[in-house]
Amino acid sequence: MIRPLRRLLKHFGLAMLLAGVLAAATEAVYKNALDAQRDRVYAEFQLAAGQHIGTLRKRVEAVLDLQHLLGDHVDVAGAGSAKDFEQISGSLMRVHTFIKAIALADVDNSVTPPLRFPARHVATRAAWPRPGTDLAMEGLQAQEAVQAALRTGAIIATPLLSPEAENGEGIRLFSRAGQHVLGIYMHLSELAQSTLWAGMDPDARNMAFTILDTTTDPRSAPEVYRDTIGDNFETAYVEVIEFAARRWLIIATPTPKHFELAPAASIERQRATGWAITLLAALLVAFLQTRNAVIRDRVRSSTAELAETNRILADTNATLQAEVAQRTASEAALRTSTTLQQAILHSADYAIVLTDTDGIVRVFNPAAESMLGCAADLVVDKRTPIDFINTAAMARMERATGKRGFAAVLETARGLATSEPVELELTGADGRNVPAAVSISPLLDAQDGRITGYLAIASDITHRKAAETRILHLAHFDPLTELPNRSLLGVRLESALEAAGRFEQSLGVLFLDLDRFKNVNDSLGHQAGDALLKAVSGRFQHCVREQDTVARMGGDEFIVVLPELESRQHAAEVAERIVEALSAPFDIKGHRLTVTPSIGIAIYPDDGSTADTLIQHADAAMYHAKDAGRNNYQFYESRLSTLVSTRLTLENRLRRALERQEFELYYQPQVDIASGDFIGLEAMLRWNDPDEGPVEPDVFIPVAEDSGLIVPIGAWVLRTACAQAEAWRSKHLIDVPMAVNLSARQFDEASLLDIVADVLEDTGLPADRLELELTESLIMRNPELTADVLDGAKRLGVMIGVDDFGTGYSSLAYLKRFPIDRLKIDRSFIADIETEPDDAAIAETIIAMAHTLRIQVLAEGVETVGQLRMLRGWACDAYQGYLCSRPLPADDMNALLKGLRAARLCGLPDVGHT
Repeated sequence: MIRPLRRLLKHFGLAMLLAGVLAAATEAVYKNALDAQRDRVYAEFQLAAGQHIGTLRKRVEAVLDLQHLLGDHVDVAGAGSAKDFEQISGSLMRVHTFIKAIALADVDNSVTPPLRFPARHVATRAAWPRPGTDLAMEGLQAQEAVQAALRTGAIIATPLLSPEAENGEGIRLFSRAGQHVLGIYMHLSELAQSTLWAGMDPDARNMAFTILDTTTDPRSAPEVYRDTIGDNFETAYVEVIEFAARRWLIIATPTPKHFELAPAASIERQRATGWAITLLAALLVAFLQTRNAVIRDRVRSSTAELAETNRILADTNATLQAEVAQRTASEAALRTSTTLQQAILHSADYAIVLTDTDGIVRVFNPAAESMLGCAADLVVDKRTPIDFINTAAMARMERATGKRGFAAVLETARGLATSEPVELELTGADGRNVPAAVSISPLLDAQDGRITGYLAIASDITHRKAAETRILHLAHFDPLTELPNRSLLGVRLESALEAAGRFEQSLGVLFLDLDRFKNVNDSLGHQAGDALLKAVSGRFQHCVREQDTVARMGGDEFIVVLPELESRQHAAEVAERIVEALSAPFDIKGHRLTVTPSIGIAIYPDDGSTADTLIQHADAAMYHAKDAGRNNYQFYESRLSTLVSTRLTLENRLRRALERQEFELYYQPQVDIASGDFIGLEAMLRWNDPDEGPVEPDVFIPVAEDSGLIVPIGAWVLRTACAQAEAWRSKHLIDVPMAVNLSARQFDEASLLDIVADVLEDTGLPADRLELELTESLIMRNPELTADVLDGAKRLGVMIGVDDFGTGYSSLAYLKRFPIDRLKIDRSFIADIETEPDDAAIAETIIAMAHTLRIQVLAEGVETVGQLRMLRGWACDAYQGYLCSRPLPADDMNALLKGLRAARLCGLPDVGHT
């Protein structure tokens, strides 16, 4: 067995050795070619994956920038209206469709730290969240993110929330916006897909992505996103994105049939060729070795030489094959790189310009052609980028850097942070100015590191600039009147005060309030009110100087700042011009409206040295102007602060009195002059403050009118009086109409008739046993509205009375157009009818004319028998006053009515009969 083996080795040893050497050389060449191919494939995959992940990073950074911008707007301008918030937020959501909702929430500080954050404004594509929704309702993670955002002032992102959450799968970004919380709701799958594969056919995707959230524990990072295609991690590319206190690990893997590592056909052919040569060489040597010993001896030396030659040829062949393979791989990689570069240049949304070291343009992509309105063949090798930079911007850069031309642009770019672009005003070939953000990077030679050119990437920021300008305008100007708002007023007033203090000048602050402006809103609607405010603000502009400021504080309140004031008389002249300018009627939606101002004036430094003090004192003076009859101006006096303080104290006491039910109704009889019978009762409001004692009606009722408290107080009076009248009817004590006074605020309420109907139904009082009394001036204020309301009241069946007649300068002939049942002559005409012939003549004339119009007449304030006799002589129908009875509380009136009933049962005359 050993001998045949030795013989075999002796005859074929050289052939086997040669076969082994050639086989090893063939496999080495094969491995080198395969490694080169795999290196190229992985490099291509790395480049593509890095570009996709870079796009995702920029998109996330863009969302954070938008949240900062929107938060700054809210911090400066306040929460604003829901419409303004939805308008601004809607434009952001249209650009970034993966943003499903943007919410602005209040902070519930009832506990510390706050646990609830109810949404004030919401812009959303879904049914959730809604205004009032708690931003922390999606769980502890959302609550902790909101609290962290409030605590740090930074943008804080939640981890991926459950797909079963109200608004679907995604993350929430929370940040502090002034005194509020701003939340952006992003759908994560849409963010990843719209960013990584924007506009790409799913079948054409050559890689897949997996996103892990490694924020808390990288070893057990939860998976927040995975493409459904591709699980091959043999070739993978990994990057980390950090944003809003979160750390995402992005893993890119190739999809099937893309970036494959299997050997190419050419490499397999090279391998087969090597093995064929090896086999042929081995066979040839074996054939030669099998010849007879003589020939073997003769040709031994030749065989040795041949073997050496074959070895050299094999080595040479291997070297040539390696060089060919390497050159082929390099050429393929170069073609792929060139194709990729061309695709990037032509598909990029940004203008890309490549220059040499002298600034001459070498590459000018289609986006640059579109942005600058110039074809590439007119630019490449002919022009430099400075030809497209605005002249003024170029001059500023040259002054700042001390250099000229393209060198100034490069120096400006080097002076900024690496990642921060230069904002330049570019000018297109058509003369159109284009604001752009430009990044400039040097191109370095791979061998020696020298600069071979520069790469400039520019993005059109026209829309961003427009949005910034609009947001800045909204933050400082009133959207209705375009006047400076409260925020800008504060800045200008502080600046004016600083200048006045430095140059020892005076400064005036005028506080304007439009008298009874609420009547316009209530009668004609808020659109008419807004139109009137715009028209009024337009007239204000013609009453002041260019350096003066007219600002809207809100509602119908305005502030005028008069810097460099020459004297107090100058401020008075401006106030007089405003009063005169508003005296002419306004034509608003077919109605001729007249509005008057009440103006308060405070002067620096006499009336205060700070902005808040001057505005407060001007406000106090404005209230004094209202008390003085409105449509005038008043200068501030120190006593006015006390009056305003007293007024505010009284208003707070009224609110407390309404809550504690401190009000009471008194009742005064109305007597038939001919028979002396009670024909009616008038309910009169009284207030006995437990701490301060009784408060006169003429003291607290005007304050209730101005503050709006008269509406709930009047509703209480109406319900209480009707309930009392029905109680007396049910006990058969008296069955006469109950007169209840209506204020102007109540009359302007659209729900007045509904309230009256509800009270009558709830108390059971018949409609003809209720008399609504309105003052003459209230009826004549807006005749059209008055006619509609009174007609509606008559349809309910109630009586209508006119109180204080004779004080409103109207005529009975004009009043006949209204469904009036009774006139009440004001007590000022009755008091002196015995001694003043003029008052007697007026009273007699009113009675006669009213009877001609078939209207009953009642005289108020009758206190003497002589007055009563004169009224009886003029055939006046009824009277009320101290001659019969003072106003009595319900218990005393109840006792009086019981006594009258007893007297009637005994056949005695009524107490009220005279």
